[in-house]
Amino acid sequence: MKIDKIACVGAGLIGRGWATLFAWKGYKVTLQDLKDKALENASSQIRRNLEFLAEKRLLKGETCEDCFGRIDFTTDIVEAVSDADYVQESVYEDYKVKKEVFKLMDSAAQPHTILTSSSSTLKMSIIQEATEKPERCVIAHPWNPPHLMPLVEVVPGKKTSPQTVRKTKDFMIKLGKVAVVQKKETVGTIGNRLAAALWREAIDLVYRGVAEVEDIDKAVSASLGIRWAILGPYLSYHLGGGRGGIEYYLRHLGSAMENRWRTLAAWTSMPPLAEKKIVQGVKETELVKEKSVDELSRWRDEKLVELLKVLYLK
Repeated sequence: MKIDKIACVGAGLIGRGWATLFAWKGYKVTLQDLKDKALENASSQIRRNLEFLAEKRLLKGETCEDCFGRIDFTTDIVEAVSDADYVQESVYEDYKVKKEVFKLMDSAAQPHTILTSSSSTLKMSIIQEATEKPERCVIAHPWNPPHLMPLVEVVPGKKTSPQTVRKTKDFMIKLGKVAVVQKKETVGTIGNRLAAALWREAIDLVYRGVAEVEDIDKAVSASLGIRWAILGPYLSYHLGGGRGGIEYYLRHLGSAMENRWRTLAAWTSMPPLAEKKIVQGVKETELVKEKSVDELSRWRDEKLVELLKVLYLK
């Protein structure tokens, strides 16, 4: 199946990021949302995204207008998906909402069209219950911002066909993404489950007064963040074992890790007063004092592009 036309359903932060990516990569895109105001906001942000890509010399041989001209906007979901070869849904994270949207998309889309969801926590096995062709439905979870972050996690439901998984993964790779397939459904995807574990410990360290918010962020970004940008935890610990590799690490350094595990946070709901400490701590960080949210976002993206040029962009 050849993918020429793409529909993005939902024009929020994730949906407009996807639309930016697809247009940048040369595809005709229809971006749909129920509200005209949401589409207006998305249009403005997509232009800014494309201007940023042009500034960083990532629009090879094209202008912002060339890319932007490939995007149409509509409030009609049937119009958006009826002639699409691939649909990326990014609406509100709720089973009822997503099932209603998938039912509509399934009835309006062509038989060959792949229907994907950007969901980070919901299970496709439940969402696809609302469709007549569940075999073509799959999760394709991006990391924010979708037009810059490389990872896409492909997560099939119980009735998703192997062909849909393969075609979705292949398409993401063609877009320049790092695509991984999650073999079993869980609450959340591979990446956000790992992030949730680190986030809980980061909260707990602030809550217990072990360290300030800013120092915890620095501890992650200046150590794990740099190392894991190159190699994930498995290969990092493999190198941690020296020439003995992972076998040596597990045998000789595993007990030190076990000592840490015994004292890690194990709560499943945020401790009282933790939220207040988090908010206060974030507001007191140097970057937040210096920059607005928009300025901080752009600063992050500028640093991200430089890192991506080293690791992924050719």
